[in-house]
Amino acid sequence: MKRFFLLFLFFGCFLLEAPAQQLVLRKGVVIDSFPVQDSLARDLKLYLPGDFDPGRTWPVIFVCDHGIRALQTLRAMTEAADKNGYILATTVALQDTLSLTENVLRINASMEKLREYLPLDLNRVYSAGFDIGGQLAALVPSLIRPFRGVLSVASHLTAPELIGAKGSFEFVGIMGRGDYQYTELRAAEEFLDRKKIPNHVLYHGGGHQWPEPPMLDFGMQFLTLMALKKYGPRSDAALVQSSYLDFQQHIDNLVSRGDFLLALDQVEEGLSLYDGLTDTGWLKEKRREIRKNKTYRAQKREFDKILVQEDNLTADYGFYLQEDVNSFNLNNLGWWNHQMKKITEYQQSPKKEEQLLGQRLDGYVNALIDDFIDTYGMGVPDDDGLILLHMLKTITAPLDYGHYLKVISMTAKYGDFGTANFYLEELLKNGYKDADTLYELPHTGLLRISPEFNSLLEEYLGAARYAVEGQ
Repeated sequence: MKRFFLLFLFFGCFLLEAPAQQLVLRKGVVIDSFPVQDSLARDLKLYLPGDFDPGRTWPVIFVCDHGIRALQTLRAMTEAADKNGYILATTVALQDTLSLTENVLRINASMEKLREYLPLDLNRVYSAGFDIGGQLAALVPSLIRPFRGVLSVASHLTAPELIGAKGSFEFVGIMGRGDYQYTELRAAEEFLDRKKIPNHVLYHGGGHQWPEPPMLDFGMQFLTLMALKKYGPRSDAALVQSSYLDFQQHIDNLVSRGDFLLALDQVEEGLSLYDGLTDTGWLKEKRREIRKNKTYRAQKREFDKILVQEDNLTADYGFYLQEDVNSFNLNNLGWWNHQMKKITEYQQSPKKEEQLLGQRLDGYVNALIDDFIDTYGMGVPDDDGLILLHMLKTITAPLDYGHYLKVISMTAKYGDFGTANFYLEELLKNGYKDADTLYELPHTGLLRISPEFNSLLEEYLGAARYAVEGQ
């Protein structure tokens, strides 16, 4: 039974009388400290839209990101939530080091706590998340009631076997066409269609990133419209028409930029979404126009060719990475360096689809190596495999300094000072300045007092802690 009995509106706040205490919660600001003596509730973070009225029920989006990112994601969603009338909530108790079961239990307990204090519309409870958080969010409606839908940002489905049955929830995705998970999300759309799970995906021209505000606004609009189609009332003509006009402008902007391929994709989404809510004649006419456009046809041919090329390249990367790590094949580092040069060429291509291919391949290679690092670091770490993987990361992400430090530390551990000093110099060449960290690296006791080590620090940083021979 709900614990709210008497609510007063005062200076943008509302007061809630609960057992043994009263809560004063502000509207229109992020509440990052829930004022109750309850360890579970203290981990909750909230956002109540500016027009929040405790006299009626409200839809809620629960952010499933891990740790501090949960609050960051929630803050990034407040503008769209305010416009579309959603409560936002999250808990900082979720961690990527916990099992799926444990994180799901924490989400469930958090939602139970929210239901005690807030007037929620239980037909409109949604999960959301960015990247890994989005992967978790996509599983939540199949595992926890009353979650009814997902707003997934820059993420794909990682465990389709756990996805619920026909019509068990609704899915809205937002992703850049340069995101390395782009082709996987396209495949996920087909999977959801086969499962007869309503789904709509908004694509944009960026990469693996948080979307611009209009895209997030559309994501929440889509959730609202899907709920209207399912639960009604469908008589909310003003809301539907406002959304439809916004979407028409979105399509016109894509066409004016010459992005006919993306425009047609989004037209198809719009036709599916708005059908039954309003007259979709404008979208049908726009679809005919784009299909007849010669530029669209050229873009479609280039896109189809790129997808085949991408499939072949990603298969090669997965195969050769496994082979190289298993055999500690340092001789293949040159091949990887060549691949990254090719990826850079794609990114700098004058052709739009090749640019997007380059972005996706760059993200894919780095995510693939990160997954291998996680795997080879579990249990008893495989030091040989980890050394090679961190060496690869200095090629694929040359400004991510942590991987140089790992190579220096791990090779010094086995007395390979030549390799350690080589990666030290590469690190310094790339602009690293933190001498204190270098002198405190694990396993480098003998390395850091060597003339070679100190000579490099003196050359690049202007000073060394230990004397260099001949000076």
